[in-house]
Amino acid sequence: MEIVGKKLTTCQDDASGRWLRLNFDAENGTPSAVTLPMDCARALLMTLPGMIDRALRTRYGDASMRLVYPMGDWSIESDASSNQRILTLATPDGFKIAFALSPESADLLATSLGRAADVPFVTTVN
Repeated sequence: MEIVGKKLTTCQDDASGRWLRLNFDAENGTPSAVTLPMDCARALLMTLPGMIDRALRTRYGDASMRLVYPMGDWSIESDASSNQRILTLATPDGFKIAFALSPESADLLATSLGRAADVPFVTTVN
C-alpha cells in the first residue's frame, strides 16, 4: 500500500530505543505514521541525502545542485577505544551528524580547512 505524505507532523522514538515513528498527514489529510526499526531508520538516513541531491539536480536541470545546511556548531572528540577522532557537525536548528576520522583524514581535513581561503576548488577524499 502506498501512502503519499503531505506534511511531517512529529517524530517519536520508543522507550527501548529500538524503533522510530514518523507521524505525518497524508495527501488526503488522513493522519498516518510509519514505524521503523532502528537499523531501517539508519539505512534511510544514509540513503536520503543522495536521493534528495538527485531529485534537486533533476528538478532544476543543474548538476551542481545539492542539499546544503548552514553549520551552527562543531566538536572534535577522541575515541577512547581507538586512535580515531569523532567530528560532530551541527546546524543552528539542532540537526547533528558525527563522523569517525582516521588520523590521516583528520590531518588532511585540517590542512584543507587551513588553505580554504586560498584554494578556489573543492578537495574531496574517498
